[in-house]
This record gives sequence, structure tokens and C-alpha cells, in this order.
Amino acid sequence: MFRRLWQQLGIATNWPVLVAVLVLTGAGILSIWATSTDEGLKELKYFAVAFIAMAAVQAINYRNIGRYAWGFYIASFMMIAYTVIGTKVHVPGVNRVNGAYAWISLGGISFEPSELMKLSFVMVLARYLRFRNNFRTLRGLLMPFALALIPAAFILKQPDLGVAALFIPALLAMLFVAGAKWRHMLAILFAGLVLIPVIWLAGVPTVPFFRHLPQLLHDYQRTRVQAMFAADPKTLRTAGFQQHQAEIAMGSGGLAGKGLANIPVGRKVPEAHNDMIFAIIGEQFGFIGCVAVLIAYIVLFVAGIEISGSTKEPFGRLLAVGIVSLLAAQAFLNMLVVTRLFPVTGVTLPFISAGGTSLVASFIAAGLLLNIGQSRPLILSRTRMDEED
Repeated sequence: MFRRLWQQLGIATNWPVLVAVLVLTGAGILSIWATSTDEGLKELKYFAVAFIAMAAVQAINYRNIGRYAWGFYIASFMMIAYTVIGTKVHVPGVNRVNGAYAWISLGGISFEPSELMKLSFVMVLARYLRFRNNFRTLRGLLMPFALALIPAAFILKQPDLGVAALFIPALLAMLFVAGAKWRHMLAILFAGLVLIPVIWLAGVPTVPFFRHLPQLLHDYQRTRVQAMFAADPKTLRTAGFQQHQAEIAMGSGGLAGKGLANIPVGRKVPEAHNDMIFAIIGEQFGFIGCVAVLIAYIVLFVAGIEISGSTKEPFGRLLAVGIVSLLAAQAFLNMLVVTRLFPVTGVTLPFISAGGTSLVASFIAAGLLLNIGQSRPLILSRTRMDEED
């Protein structure tokens, strides 16, 4: 069976995906190991599980997996709803971790349902768009947006703003490829932009009228946004401390870095092995190392787009686009946070940050890309050679 899988993989020319994934994972394990040997060993175990998950997903035709998309979506949503209940009353397995109720811990195993929800969403949206064409009307966009916004709203209740924000780029990319009209999507986006001041001011006691609205943002989320633009010593010691230290760590690496596991500044960065792992890469391997990571991501995303573009089957084409947009949005959002161009959100860097659920979900996404790619027909020549002039 494994020989057949590798033959299919080679024929479909999907090696760029696999190589990019392994390069990124290798950089992640080395950087996590530099922060903590114990965390590095745990990440190696997660990698073994994630690789097996990727192989398993690759072994089953993606169209067969797609038949269960609604089941995955509903199951993931129910688990997220369970964590939201845990924010109000005590429920078994749900506890506050880093200020959020985003994890379920049962039988010594902890996992983050929102990571599974992201994949379930792109699968179910690809399945939905595959069999409909009403999304070319403004009314027809209601269901796709509901599929994205309902789980995103529940994830915000955990609260986890970073993961919730990833649904919109994937949604828009998939609708664009499916053929939705630009003017409809721009109208909805404009309405969303108009609502931003309302979301920011809702529930603020010092603002007339808005103080009577329910509070939509937590106080710490407003503080994070404000800290991104502040440079006073007090802010840099408190709300802005994590981003400020990450900036220092990354900048201290210079052009070529200080060397493997040499991270004297990085050890002061909170959650360095997780949300701020890109800063650790910068300190160890410098600007060159950061560029190498960016190149690996670009190779992965370009290969994923090529897979989508050459796949004639609609579900596979849409699923590939959804996976690429999801991973790309997550990667660049994390990098923007580390470089202090976006408020701290807690989103992980795909394939690199520490965390079992995040790594397994990323490898499953890569497995789906490989699966779609190996199912494409191989075209050696567009015309017969004896027909050429």
C-alpha cells in the first residue's frame, strides 16, 4: 500500500508540498528544542502522530472523505459549543488555559476543537459550493457566510480571536474561485468594515449610546490593540511586553543568526515556543533563516494553488483553495503579530509552533493537498508529438 502511495505522490509531482512541510516542521522542532528539551521531545512525538495522520488522509480518496464533511463539521461545532458552555459553568474536561476555554482534556489527552473546525469548515463549504450555483446572488451568499460566521462566533466566545479571524480569508477565497460576484462580496465586506467602530465601542461605559449595547470585545483585547501602538515604558513592561521582547529577539539575530539553540533574548519571550516561535527562528538563524521559512511557505502555497488550478473536479479544486488560504492566512497573521504589525491574537505558525492539535491539523491539511494532487490526470504533452510542426 505504501509503495503505491509513494508512486502516486511522485507521478503527481507533489514533492514541493512534502518538502516544504518537512522543512517547516524541522525548523519548528529545532526552535522548540532550543526553548525547552521537554517541549522538543513532545513535539517529536506529535510529529510522528501528525505524519501518520497525513499518510492516512492521503491513502483515502479525498472525494470519499468529502462525503462525511457535514458530519465532521457538526461534530467539531458541537465540541466547540461544549467548550463555550465551560465558560459559564464547570463541565468535565474544559478548563481555563492562557485566558481561554479552548481545550478539551479527557483521559490525559488534550485537544483544541477549533483546529478541527477550520478543516471541517473548508471541507463542508467546498462540498456545499460543489452542488450549488445560487451563491452568485447576494441572497445565495447567506448560507456560505453562515457556515463561516456561526462557528467563528462561538470560537470568539472561548475567546480565541486569532482562530476566528481565519474563517473569513478562506471563505472569500473559495467563493471567488467558485464564481461568486465581486460586487456582492465587496458589499458584504464594506458592511463589515462599517461595523468595526460599532464592535470597538459597544459596551464602553464612557461613550454615549454605545454604552447601552452589549460588549463585543473583552477589555484585554482592546488593551492589546492599544499596546501595539504604544512605546511608553509601562506598556512595554505589561500589555506590550510579549511583542516587544519578540521584536528584540528577532532583531538580535542579525543577518545570519546567533546559532542553533543560542537564544538568550528569546528565553525572556512569553510563549516563545508557541505563538512567538518566529522570533526564535530569527534569533537563531537571523534574517536568512526567516527568509528561508518564508520561501518554504511560498513553495507550499504556490504548489497548492497549482494543484487547485490543474484539478478539474470542482470539490477538489475548492478544497485545495480553502486549505491554501487557511494555512496562508494563519502563517502571515502569526508573522504580523511577531513583527508588531497586528495585535496579539494567539494564532500558531503552521507546522512550526508547538502544539499537538495544531501540528496534526496542519499535516491533515497537507495530506488532503497531496491527495487531491495525486488524483489529477498526468499530462505529459498537450498534443501528440507527431502532430507538431
